[in-house]
Amino acid sequence: MSMQSARTWSLATAGLLATALMLGAPVSSAQESSLDASRAAAKAAPASLDASLALGRALRRAGRGSEALAELRRGATLFPARAGDGAVRVQWEISRAYVDQRDFGQAMVACRIVGAQTGGAAAGHACAAEAHLLWRRASEALLETAPALAAGNKSYEAKVAEARALALQGKDADAEHGFREAISWKDDAPDAHLALGRFLAAVGKTDAALVELRRAVALDATGPEAAYELGRALPSGPDALAALERAVRERPTYTEAWLKLAELQLSLGHIPEARKAVEAALRGTPQDATAHVVLGRVDLAEGKNDDALTESRTALGILANSAPAKLLAADAYAAKGEIDLALEQYQAASAFDHTDPTPLVHAADACRKAGRNTSARAFGDKATKDFPDWGPGWVAFGEALLADKEPALAKIALAKALQSKGPVDQDAVRAKLGTIK
Repeated sequence: MSMQSARTWSLATAGLLATALMLGAPVSSAQESSLDASRAAAKAAPASLDASLALGRALRRAGRGSEALAELRRGATLFPARAGDGAVRVQWEISRAYVDQRDFGQAMVACRIVGAQTGGAAAGHACAAEAHLLWRRASEALLETAPALAAGNKSYEAKVAEARALALQGKDADAEHGFREAISWKDDAPDAHLALGRFLAAVGKTDAALVELRRAVALDATGPEAAYELGRALPSGPDALAALERAVRERPTYTEAWLKLAELQLSLGHIPEARKAVEAALRGTPQDATAHVVLGRVDLAEGKNDDALTESRTALGILANSAPAKLLAADAYAAKGEIDLALEQYQAASAFDHTDPTPLVHAADACRKAGRNTSARAFGDKATKDFPDWGPGWVAFGEALLADKEPALAKIALAKALQSKGPVDQDAVRAKLGTIK
């Protein structure tokens, strides 16, 4: 398999999908069984807010937004206007259901109802802050968290929202402090652990992130988001796969988790399993450009180069400036031996995303394999100059130099690959170094 992008194609490697997936069994069956108890409780106590709220929340987390809203609206009818805590809780959950559906307007309507309840002013502000974060509106969110936290009020949800907003503003130290303060207020709640773990992973503090994400999963065993974030952050291995499988089990429509599973299987060379996973993602979101790129990668791995090109075009029709889609097209043309067309696409991919070294690396490899050693050397040289810490670039440059009869320079490049970042097969590089005279 070709090398993947430092950012887009950084994949964990692990074992197979769950047996149920490989045999084609309905993934939803596990999730359905976990909802049975909540359904039974709501049916047995139709006038119970707690039962209605629990069922609505479970449905929302399972990705059943319409059913969740129907149940939560039923729960809302159990309380008269300005009914206090009960109405606050159910309306806040309604707001979250709308946030999941990316309906900011209706989410804010529910938040205003939250704020109108007796004693619900602070909760209404915290609810609104969460809604603003849907569109990454950090400043607006902070305008809501300020009154929610005024006068020493320890609103856990508002503190988590405040820290998330600070992270969006790039105030990393303040954000981390905020998350940890929320944890100190309510250590047995998963939300701050999850948010902190996601934040720490994003800023490269992987070990600390894993501590928080494992804690979030321990506190919320059926939480799909916590399982997904843990699966993304874990190093390659069975634990990462198990976490991602849990995420899709708890939310069978979880596109991002399905795609990560597909990428895992693809990286292992388990092509049928990768196809099953990406097709599951596309069933839920057929207009997802990333999913079409991943499906194209599966086609490419199967030698279906024309199908891969079709998926690239489909992805570009959805997202015209998709660098991964251009990279897919380039790799497909290279596999077909159409090097000139491939180079056009590699250059376009690099132009679409100047932060990604992969097009330059792939272009160097493609040129070398096509016998265009001078061009391979030029692309490898540019990759190492633009991304001096990226190991795969040094490997590609070293291989190009070897092909261009420059063994001494190749040894220097390959030695630098061993000292750089990124997915480098260090044993293979050392073996290659040992063969250079």
